Amino acid sequence: MPTLRLPDVEFYYDDHDFTDPWLSSPTMLLQHGFSRHSRFWYNWVPLLGAEFRILRPDMRGMGQSRMPDEAYEPRLETFADDTRRLLDHLGIAQVVFVGESFGGIIGLQFAHAYPERTRALVLCNTPCRLPHNELKQRFTAGEDWDTTLSRGVGAWSTATLNMRLDTRIAPPGLQEWYIAEMDRTSSTVARKLQAYLDTLDFRDRLQEIRVPTLLLVGEETPTSPLTQQQFMASQIPTCRLAVYPRVGHGINFLHPLWCVQHIRELLGVPAKG
Repeated sequence: MPTLRLPDVEFYYDDHDFTDPWLSSPTMLLQHGFSRHSRFWYNWVPLLGAEFRILRPDMRGMGQSRMPDEAYEPRLETFADDTRRLLDHLGIAQVVFVGESFGGIIGLQFAHAYPERTRALVLCNTPCRLPHNELKQRFTAGEDWDTTLSRGVGAWSTATLNMRLDTRIAPPGLQEWYIAEMDRTSSTVARKLQAYLDTLDFRDRLQEIRVPTLLLVGEETPTSPLTQQQFMASQIPTCRLAVYPRVGHGINFLHPLWCVQHIRELLGVPAKG
């Protein structure tokens, strides 16, 4: 099992390289979001594996990245530094960083702190500031999310699933799998991270992102509203915005081929035939 032992966490990652071995192929890092893990990118690997070395790390405290719950202290700088340490460990100079939802916020921090390690930044369904009050009123009738999470991540995910996956489109099997996999995250870790997310606001630093950036979003997502995505596109100096019409959250899950096509266009990489 590929792991990187850090002082406070046993950091797990998947590393797949199906590219031509005589070529120096670029690396793409796929970072999952809140209470998820590396397998949430399962349908991207076949689409990109012939062109990119694919890294899929499990965020600390989630998936197979192990650490004591009581030691979990979420900070954007820590998450970004985990990525930098992983790249150093593997001898990788630069990556295309693809993040979904909170994973994309980590991407913003990574690109801000380590622009020389970031070939490009791709943000799927990523807010720069979560619309907390609106989401809480809409999905948990105003109940404090810490209270909801105290009943377990699965219960919270069931109540709020449409925040991260458009249930009008996602088949029932996918919805059930999504909830069950999120429920693998400790409620202690999830509650600490959710409280931290309430404090995050990246708006004032967007103009300092100096790498090519692509925003991928469903037109009707409640978590990363279109007006906010348009604001982000106007603030990040080198940025493209691609909007999938009449779709809510979870664009990376529901329309991976559409996402991949836009990434190829951003990078100027033709599809392999």
